[in-house]
Amino acid sequence: MNSNSSRMLNRKKRKARQALFLAVASFCLLALLFFVFQDALPVYSYNVFGNQNGQGNEPVDGSAPAAAGKGLRPPVIPEDWEFTIISTGDIMMHSPQIKAGWQSESKSYDFSFMFERIAPLLRQGDLVIGNLETPLAGESNRGFTGYPMFNAPEILARNLKDAGFDVVSTANNHSLDRGFQGLCTTLDNLDAAELLYTGTFRSPEESRILKLETAGVRIALIAATYGTNGLTLAKDKGFAINYINAGQLLADISQARQEGAQYVIVMLHWGVEYQTKPNKEQTELAQTLLKGGADLILGNHPHVLQRGEAIHLAELYAQTEKQSSGQAAADFPSLVYKASGKDQMKFVMYSQGNFVSNQEGMDRLSSILLKLTLGVDGATGEPYFKNAEYIPIYTQRRDRQGFSRHQVWPLELALAELAGEKPPFGGEDKSNVPKAWDYIIKSQPALSLLTLEDTPVWSELTEKPVP
Repeated sequence: MNSNSSRMLNRKKRKARQALFLAVASFCLLALLFFVFQDALPVYSYNVFGNQNGQGNEPVDGSAPAAAGKGLRPPVIPEDWEFTIISTGDIMMHSPQIKAGWQSESKSYDFSFMFERIAPLLRQGDLVIGNLETPLAGESNRGFTGYPMFNAPEILARNLKDAGFDVVSTANNHSLDRGFQGLCTTLDNLDAAELLYTGTFRSPEESRILKLETAGVRIALIAATYGTNGLTLAKDKGFAINYINAGQLLADISQARQEGAQYVIVMLHWGVEYQTKPNKEQTELAQTLLKGGADLILGNHPHVLQRGEAIHLAELYAQTEKQSSGQAAADFPSLVYKASGKDQMKFVMYSQGNFVSNQEGMDRLSSILLKLTLGVDGATGEPYFKNAEYIPIYTQRRDRQGFSRHQVWPLELALAELAGEKPPFGGEDKSNVPKAWDYIIKSQPALSLLTLEDTPVWSELTEKPVP
């Protein structure tokens, strides 16, 4: 072999060794990259809100679903999460309250001081609901008045929003105290304050169902009243207020479900004033609506507390079976909403009493903040009931000097202040506050008492000086 041939052969060997080296290096580099970046590869996970039923199995990156087979990574299911609903009783504005809200320096009304003690608790809720039992029809509509024909200054809407309220029911026996025009103006003022509402309507086109989303859950709210104190609307204005009718309410609940609602709340103005126990009409209607797909019923109107209770779906099925002459509840799918998974409990609060008012008597000045904790199934995105708690509250009618005050207190804070050197209470309030605690606890045997002293919010509640 001559020298030229030898050089060519050596050159080929070097190229072969270089190619082999590059191949081995490339393989090692690819292997290293795979192990370093394997977590960045597409992972298929349950899409919590994939469709109207909360079901779904699409990949989080939007690509096609993975085929079943050996070696694929299992789906990653998110953990369950929680959200809270806080609900209150009747928001009323009697004449002494309206007078107390007049600010002489600014020549305007402001009721924010009435809620400053309770606002830190309201703001803890993910969804805060109340019953607005007064029109906000403007002073030009026969002035501002209390009972028996209410009309409060429109600033109340902003004060409620600032205090933490998200939604109010406007369907109650005082909805028509200023007629159809007053009803419309009330809704205009609520819109201006960005406070949501349902129960009354300006036109047939406005939906009877309020839809919103909280903590990723689609919620529907429906409100209705037993009547309007004999006040009526013109025949062409029948759309303006939602009256209690079981068939219509069931139709509204069904429509809400069909439109994608995962949780349905029904707010009812019902019952008999000043009665501490729900009557037969209340309990029967509650059962009907829960069977028909409602998840939560919030009652108002009696102005005193009535019990709250969780009801298991099995109990509803058993009642349906008994009422249907022994036929299985499964034979009545139109009557019983069949929840699945963890959604096995419904809740009804028959009456929440007064949130704020000038009514006399310890039972009408004592109430609760109802706090419901709901879980959300991480696999399906469906909500389910976890527990119900309550915080006792009390409306202080007068300050130490005897002037109208109407301030809503967490009762635990009121008791602590009452034990201090200069308690802010006098007269009937000083007498009522100690009695209210036992009265409230006895009214709610099925609910859990939520105390505040050892919670983070206690420091916020106690840092404001007593006037």
